Amino acid sequence: MKIGARTFKTSLAILLAMIIPKYIGLEDGVGLATAAVIFSMMPSVQETFDKIGSRIISNIIGGVIAFLVSNYIGDSNLLIAAASAVLIAILNQLNLGSMIGLSTLTTINVMLYPGSNILLTAIQRVSATLVGVLIAFFVNTFVLPPKYDVKFYQLTVSLTDNSTKYVRSMLRKNAQFPIMSEDLKQLKKDLHTLNKYYKYMMDPIYKRFISSKYYSLLRFLVVCRQSIKVNQILYKVAFIMHESENTINHLPKELRTLIRERMETLMTAHEQILLKWNGRVLPDNVNFMKYRNDLRKSFMEAFYLEASTEEAMEYDFSKGNDLLSIMTTIFEYDKELQHFNKLTNSFVKYKRDDQIKYKYE
Repeated sequence: MKIGARTFKTSLAILLAMIIPKYIGLEDGVGLATAAVIFSMMPSVQETFDKIGSRIISNIIGGVIAFLVSNYIGDSNLLIAAASAVLIAILNQLNLGSMIGLSTLTTINVMLYPGSNILLTAIQRVSATLVGVLIAFFVNTFVLPPKYDVKFYQLTVSLTDNSTKYVRSMLRKNAQFPIMSEDLKQLKKDLHTLNKYYKYMMDPIYKRFISSKYYSLLRFLVVCRQSIKVNQILYKVAFIMHESENTINHLPKELRTLIRERMETLMTAHEQILLKWNGRVLPDNVNFMKYRNDLRKSFMEAFYLEASTEEAMEYDFSKGNDLLSIMTTIFEYDKELQHFNKLTNSFVKYKRDDQIKYKYE
């Protein structure tokens, strides 16, 4: 069992939410402050910051509705349900649908336990909720600030490693179709996570935290963007090969050997570029991706020849289409990989004093 930074920060924020309200006269709002912390802890510092205003507005609306209904109509179970429905409708109308949970909890809490002074109770409960929101923001911002750059690099290495293993197993006819389908779904999820890390690194607040390494981060982001693109194309290669498994397995031995050799060269280059990015390989040491014109021409001719056979042209041209898709995706992978290599060369060669260091873990 591993307790990550976010789990630790959430626990710390809950602890503070149970302690701080007692010292500012909001003892009855400890539960709401704690709930507010749980609702407000976001994976991104920027997300937490962006939603502070929305949470404040939605909870004030919830408190106002609770006060008006309880004070002028009543606080029966039916009225609590009706007040919650009105609140939800208003928040949806204001495009604050993501705030429904916490604000509804505030409304219900105020109406269930109105106390002797409903107005004072509503103000205290709403205030306690806002204290919880602020605690979540400050803890998420200043305690163990997230290192999305390191997470991005580590996930990139893992994603590339898995993608190349799957492609190699398919090229050698060792893959099990149903198992590979699940593996590719996981790759797609990892790509989505990789894009999230990239988005988080673009957060203005996150950039301020590493202001001393700001320009190094910008250079790093350029390489990250290309790395995502390369991994997306590698996933596309794996997906097309998986969907076209029957076509690939029945190709002539010579063509399968050509595909395997070229993909092996490109995937090895991909792995070497990541080592270069990490500083384990010198910048000028990955040059074997270049394809001689004669080999490139023979590679294309072999594909077109096979795609234009009578068998490939039968029925819906599915075999010919599969072959052309595989060929164009491999060339696309080749092209983007060489651009990735150039960007990584520049990133490694022209180091800054504030260069961010990345390590395998």
